[in-house]
Amino acid sequence: MLTACEDLFEDGSMQADGSKPSLTINNPSNNQSISTTQGLRVNVTVVDKDLVKDLQFTVKGVNSETALVTFSKFPERNVVEFDTTIALNNVSPGEYKLQVAATDKRTNLEQKEVLFTVK
Repeated sequence: MLTACEDLFEDGSMQADGSKPSLTINNPSNNQSISTTQGLRVNVTVVDKDLVKDLQFTVKGVNSETALVTFSKFPERNVVEFDTTIALNNVSPGEYKLQVAATDKRTNLEQKEVLFTVK
């Protein structure tokens, strides 16, 4: 039996459907120690039936509201594997967090964060 894409992905409406993107932060692991010379390797996997529209990345101190690094990607795909390394040359030793937010085409939002230590 064949089914059209519209049947699989509901009624074609762009309204939020309650189905958040599946977001996995593969790297760094929680409480990982990183040296300033190696940088922060960021590896995430995001899956969503309605296309991943926007990925936002933020690095900030654990007790800080000011972002040290922030950037976005706009993949427009159902399955996203994103892998990059962020330079930490000017970052002081201490505790930091990586926050990742994924939004799909229907405005469903999933957010995750991991803590890491810069040595």
